[in-house]
Amino acid sequence: MKLRITHITAVALLLLLPLLSVAQTRVRNDYSSNTDRVRAASSKRVNHSGLRTTAYDGVHHLVGLHVDGGYSAMFGNMPVMHTAPGGYTAGFGLDYSYTGRGLILQTGVGIRWQDVRNRFDNDSLVVDPAMDSEGVPYRLKYDFTDRYDRSRNIYVQVPVLAGMYFYNFYFLAGLKFSAQVAGWTRTDTYVSTTASYDRYIGIWEEMDNHGIRKDVEESRDGEALKLKFDLMGTAEIGYEWAMGNYGKKGYKKQNAKDYRLRLSAFLECGLLDISPNTKLSVYKIPDETPYDFSTFEFNHHLSTAQAADYHFRNLFAGIRLSFFFFGYQSTEKCILCGPLGDEIKMR
Repeated sequence: MKLRITHITAVALLLLLPLLSVAQTRVRNDYSSNTDRVRAASSKRVNHSGLRTTAYDGVHHLVGLHVDGGYSAMFGNMPVMHTAPGGYTAGFGLDYSYTGRGLILQTGVGIRWQDVRNRFDNDSLVVDPAMDSEGVPYRLKYDFTDRYDRSRNIYVQVPVLAGMYFYNFYFLAGLKFSAQVAGWTRTDTYVSTTASYDRYIGIWEEMDNHGIRKDVEESRDGEALKLKFDLMGTAEIGYEWAMGNYGKKGYKKQNAKDYRLRLSAFLECGLLDISPNTKLSVYKIPDETPYDFSTFEFNHHLSTAQAADYHFRNLFAGIRLSFFFFGYQSTEKCILCGPLGDEIKMR
């Protein structure tokens, strides 16, 4: 009887050995698979909620602010006009960004400040006849040298951009609608005058008592440019830091809070002619005292009749800092849905 029980036990063990082997193989395979998953997730920087801190799976709706600054220029095909160094721009605004599967769609609204100068070729103006203080007619010539026209403008801008991620780098390109809402102008130049009388031989120069002077620096504020609506091509390339991505662990769809910081370089170039086409005169000299150029009024060249047949455009380039501080309705894919300590045990 004991021998029979021994035989039965031996046969049962022999039958169980394959099953135990299969179970052990499955455990090893499951352990290996879980370990590989955790290692892969760990390489993507899993946070305490089981989500990647740089996750761009799913859909993110982000709202944030940006500030930027850099170089500004106003250029055109007017022969006497030249771009002068020293122009600058500064801006800030509110952004909305939709991201999903590496795709970025972005819009918002911004305010842009521009301070830009243009140098113009030397110019002359002749008043003939002019009358001196004693009523004697003469020929008066004005020479304008080193003339710079400065324009300060404020724009409201609305971008429509699309782009994509490449790891933490990103690229955006599109169009930006730009409308001027305020502006100021200023002219800086040197003025010299000479006079010619029919009764005298030669040219009168540097005679202050007659209002004849040389290389006198003059500065005048003028009327604001009334620039046309502009459509700008824009591009932005930069790097993004994920500063936090928090949600409830264990759910495949969840509302997560996103905090992201971007540092980028941008370029905006006008596609339309912004010439105001107001056809004002370059210089306005009061009739009652034509020899006294300190009473001159200057208009920015772009607003004069001489500029009516030419085209002008804006250019902005610089560095932008963007901070997205509010994310809503973000849908994330759960990477680790087990207990919080499982990934530690499987390493």
